[in-house]
Amino acid sequence: MSPLLGSHVSAAGGVSKAFGRGQSIGCQTIQIFTRNQNRWDSKPLDPSEIEKWHAAAAETGIAPFVSHASYLINLGSPDDALWEKSINALVDELQRAEALGLLGVVLHPGAHMQQGEEVGIARVAAGLDRAHAATGGVKTLTLLEITAGQGTTLGYKFEHLGAMRAKDSEKKRLAVCFETCHVV
Repeated sequence: MSPLLGSHVSAAGGVSKAFGRGQSIGCQTIQIFTRNQNRWDSKPLDPSEIEKWHAAAAETGIAPFVSHASYLINLGSPDDALWEKSINALVDELQRAEALGLLGVVLHPGAHMQQGEEVGIARVAAGLDRAHAATGGVKTLTLLEITAGQGTTLGYKFEHLGAMRAKDSEKKRLAVCFETCHVV
């Protein structure tokens, strides 16, 4: 498969509008947010908007497409309340992506919050397992994004991502997103 050129495009006014925006700048593939990336709660996707999305996908020929998960999700967190919220938010992201037929949901793995990389990686893997178990039958992949490595973030080394994948019980639903602007 030849490399595809794409971009993150706005879904303001309805996710289906992303295709026109992508097409206007020559995208062959697109990434969107399916919900507000800075809020825990989300409005359900409107069924008519889902229909428009599929029609626009067929009309433009742009494919594949992915979404980026909320920036609030932290599967590496030692705080149980935040960890549970993060799992629930990822479940929502995966369900929304499945309704739209997305290839995957790009996810920042999270931060260990001074608990150490090993502990954080184990929390990420356990959180992924919980989210995948809650979305059985969903084909959408979780795409762990390589990170820049600031603070206590996880995923800035391939070894982190490999360890997360090794501990995950649904490896077929887990892949890596190589974010070139995070690589030094």
